[in-house]
Order: sequence, then structure tokens, then C-alpha cells
Amino acid sequence: MTVVFTRFPVKPEYNEEYSKHLKEAAQKHNIKEQPGCLEVKLLCPQNTPMSTSNIFTIVTGWKDMKSFMDYVQSDAFKKSHADMPSREWFSGKPEVEVYETIG
Repeated sequence: MTVVFTRFPVKPEYNEEYSKHLKEAAQKHNIKEQPGCLEVKLLCPQNTPMSTSNIFTIVTGWKDMKSFMDYVQSDAFKKSHADMPSREWFSGKPEVEVYETIG
């Protein structure tokens, strides 16, 4: 299985708005319906004594790398990235990490 972490560093003052945007975008673009998509999780950072991160993370699981790459090259992917919030909301650039499960 291929697991993808897409991380968005958000300015704290936009946490509520970004949470709302993420939920709405996930429903609107329904990535779960893409061929090979096994799971989607939207993670909102929680400040605790152990962590003060303000990075929202989208975790997706794919049947295999081909399924993920097919999605990245699809019209659905382009549409899902066309309505991003203002750059003002972010404290840095998004990062994508791709992993293959080994056990």
C-alpha cells in the first residue's frame, strides 16, 4: 500500500477557517471515490505540552503507487487543487511525503 502525507503549515489565526475549508473540499472532491484510494484522513493539529505544531495533514492510502500517480495526473486532482485558500493563511509551503508499507 502507498501512504501519502500532505502537510500544510497554517498560521494559527486561520485554523478554524482552514479546518472548515478542508472538510468542505474533502466532501466536494470526494477523493475516496478515486480508483485505488483506500482511505482519507484529515488531521488537525492539537497543541499539547509534547507538540506545538500547526501543520494540518491529509493522509491518503492507495492500493499501490500506480493508483496514486494516476490520481495525481487526473482532472479530479487538478480540480481539487484549483480552489485553495489564500496564501495568506499559510506559514510555509505544503510538503508531500510518500511511503510504501513494508509490513
